[in-house]
Amino acid sequence: MRRLSGVIAIGLWCASAAAAAPEWLVNGHLIDGRNRAEAPLVDVRLEGARIAEIRPAVANAVGLDLRGAFLLPGFIDAHTHIEDPAAARRALQAGVTTARVLGDAYLKALATRDLIRHGYVDGPELLASGGHIRPRLGEPFILSFPQFGPYLETPLTGAENVRAVAEAVIARGADVLKVGASERAGLAATDPRRQELSFAEIRAVVEVATQAGLYVAAHAHDRKGANAAVRAGVRSIEHGTYLDDETLALMRQKGTFFVPTLAIMSPLGDPRGDSADAIALQLRTRAMMRPLREAVKKAHALGIPIAVGTDGDYGEGESARVRPAHEIEELVAVGFTPTEAISAATYQSARVLGIEARTGSVAVGLEADFVVVERDPRHDTSTLYEPILVLSNGRVVLNRLY
Repeated sequence: MRRLSGVIAIGLWCASAAAAAPEWLVNGHLIDGRNRAEAPLVDVRLEGARIAEIRPAVANAVGLDLRGAFLLPGFIDAHTHIEDPAAARRALQAGVTTARVLGDAYLKALATRDLIRHGYVDGPELLASGGHIRPRLGEPFILSFPQFGPYLETPLTGAENVRAVAEAVIARGADVLKVGASERAGLAATDPRRQELSFAEIRAVVEVATQAGLYVAAHAHDRKGANAAVRAGVRSIEHGTYLDDETLALMRQKGTFFVPTLAIMSPLGDPRGDSADAIALQLRTRAMMRPLREAVKKAHALGIPIAVGTDGDYGEGESARVRPAHEIEELVAVGFTPTEAISAATYQSARVLGIEARTGSVAVGLEADFVVVERDPRHDTSTLYEPILVLSNGRVVLNRLY
């Protein structure tokens, strides 16, 4: 159970970051996150951090009056790069009440996670990977795990060596592991069509994670790398640009989740500038969007569970601009109903993280994580960009109702 801090000035929309939990939220249309078409008018009673009762709205009920606005589960961003308290607060104000952080420079995400868990910082519940296990571990990883200094200049290879890295990350407190099944798309010097870790190396990480009760997420654009990751037993494929029919069928068979991060790859996420590298990345982005959208359409048709991840950091740079609402709009554009897309950002994302028994939908007994928006998002998804009320664990962290 996470705990929010008491009063932290944010100077934007409300005087304090976390107000006392109301007993009742009344007169709100409920979209419960479970892909149900209806949005009944309800009252919701809270007991501390939990949902205690949901009833049909009662005339003149006493409580925090939503005035007919729309009540949804808090967003769960299944692929982020939140690494500091300021970014965590921005995510929370955007309606993100839980986030999975895949990648971690200098273990900043793990530290931010712990500050939130101990109540020193206001933010979403964070599940953090503690790094990115791939052949080129990188200087931030090596400085955090100096015992792997030999890989500062030499690639990490071999199942046993990869296993040792995975064990070290788990020992440091990771909640999830991230592996590189293909090279990155966001660097001009890397090739997203090129496989990184082998099947045996990914399988070694999955075995270590399974023993610790954790899941593995695979960064995978390349079809061969993605196929190897699915066969190895990863929980989710992240990005999945060049997924082929064989791998999609295997994902359906094995129940592998798909987190496509469409919005960060769209023109919204294009790099700025006119350097040779920036231009190369702009061209790459445009080339990758069509196969990625086609992969998502096929996955959706097959019934593969798809979750929302922004791949953003909620910071101040280029990757700070993407919110769950962007990804919801992208999913609608490739054929999802708005209700399905909202479920992808709530219940399906909770399933990826393995926490659907406690959050991700609005039901009695679950955590009181809510987003409230002015208009019906089933007909106007743009309303999701600016919540008017956010509750995390029953505490009001943003209030623009009045």
